[in-house]
Amino acid sequence: MKKGEINSEVKMKGFLGWVEYMGNKIPHPVYLFIWFFGLTLILSAVLSYAKISVINPATKEPVTVVNLLTAKGIANIFMNMVKEFANFPPLGMVLVCTIGLGVANGGGLLQATLKLASLANSKVLTTLLVFIIGINGNIAGDAAFVIFPPLVAILFKGTGRNPLAGLFAGFASVACGFGANFLVGSADAALAGMTEAAAKLIDPNYVASPAMGYYFLFVSVLFLAPIGTWVTLRYVEPKLSEMGLGMNANVENLKAGDSNLSPLELKGLKLALFSLLAFFAIVALMTLPGLPFAPEKGKAVVTGPLLKSVPPLILLMFFIPGYVYGKIVGTIKNFGDTIKMMNNEMKGLASFVVICFFAAQFIAVFRDSNIGLIVAIAGGNFLKAIGLQGVPLLIVFVLVVGCINMFIGSASAKWAILSTIFVPMLMIAGVNPAATQAAYRIGDSITNNLTPTLPYLAVILTYAQEYDPRAKTGTVMAFMIPYTIAFAIAWLIFLALWLLLNLPLGPGYYGFLG
Repeated sequence: MKKGEINSEVKMKGFLGWVEYMGNKIPHPVYLFIWFFGLTLILSAVLSYAKISVINPATKEPVTVVNLLTAKGIANIFMNMVKEFANFPPLGMVLVCTIGLGVANGGGLLQATLKLASLANSKVLTTLLVFIIGINGNIAGDAAFVIFPPLVAILFKGTGRNPLAGLFAGFASVACGFGANFLVGSADAALAGMTEAAAKLIDPNYVASPAMGYYFLFVSVLFLAPIGTWVTLRYVEPKLSEMGLGMNANVENLKAGDSNLSPLELKGLKLALFSLLAFFAIVALMTLPGLPFAPEKGKAVVTGPLLKSVPPLILLMFFIPGYVYGKIVGTIKNFGDTIKMMNNEMKGLASFVVICFFAAQFIAVFRDSNIGLIVAIAGGNFLKAIGLQGVPLLIVFVLVVGCINMFIGSASAKWAILSTIFVPMLMIAGVNPAATQAAYRIGDSITNNLTPTLPYLAVILTYAQEYDPRAKTGTVMAFMIPYTIAFAIAWLIFLALWLLLNLPLGPGYYGFLG
């Protein structure tokens, strides 16, 4: 089949083919959330009448399923419908970030940057950098799910590659590698606090540090990035080409002659880079005492207002260099031109906004029913009862957390429950809480890209259909499963080797006590 041809007859085979076939029975992502919404309501009634309950290990209080199919429950759903939609995390984040992205795109900055990227002419190097950056995306928190995948799709498209491959690689890198990082972030600080509280049940003198898994998670980035690169180049891109998906997305190859930048474009890129560096310098200065992003006295920067301000900062991060570039090359004459660019970029989000409405309603009823919380606690109790020790127990723990992650997406919410069970239990078995938390970071990451309750899946579904309407829910899920399997196997082997070699997980923290 020649490049650019659409082959609607070629389908995936085997298990992934079954996943794609079943998933693509859903004609539009909205149906997925409508069905989940209805199923949750029915289950809430059935499980409530069956008096299903568990004991929350954190509060020692019983948790029961809340029946939402009551007069009061239905009234609450309708009364809160607008609030749930307005407060839906991806909605505001996407809209705010897109304002800045519209200027960077409309002014020509992204296109000029793609010309530079095309000069590398190396699929391996480009894809490897995508995974290194994406895995580190959690520095920006959940905003990475919104911004990074569509940018990688644009990069792939601009360099003559399949944009769907870029979209999937960008999403997989952020989602499956979410626990790894080159820097200690706010998530590390939040989880360490819960780990310490749980560890003190056994050892009142135990002190947990946000950096107690830093060495392991740092090296994990370098270990996982080639794995994701291999899956993309050896499976995802060839399979997309074989199926003809994304090949009708008006892919524009940048040949050698097209890659040349004019002197004016080069000047624009240089000044745009200087403006971006100046922006970062100003943001860094604003973390000093007495300035807007300064943390509370005695606390780290990651606990202050800085990371809570990521979406508007991303807006400025795109707007400022985009505006500078546009003024230099002449695509932006005055500020009014940027408003038109923002409007044009927003037009492409109409279908995403519709999906967000239905996704927000499903996630709200799933949360309020307590079904996800009960599944998490039941999974924890199961793992506690099987009686494994050491590394094998940690491996099973990772797999159980990965399954629980399908029901509760929030890392801190899960850890608030699971830490009270497993940190003391594994300490008794001689496992350092630092190792337990590191294992938790793996399980909390590897199934992110398959989690229906992760609201950012709606973002990926929307962009996928922008490039090819035939790319439905099943298609996305089928191309995500290889990433999950590869990351899970590789990361578990890496964890086992790290612990068996007794390497420090972080400064002063080893895998086992004593």
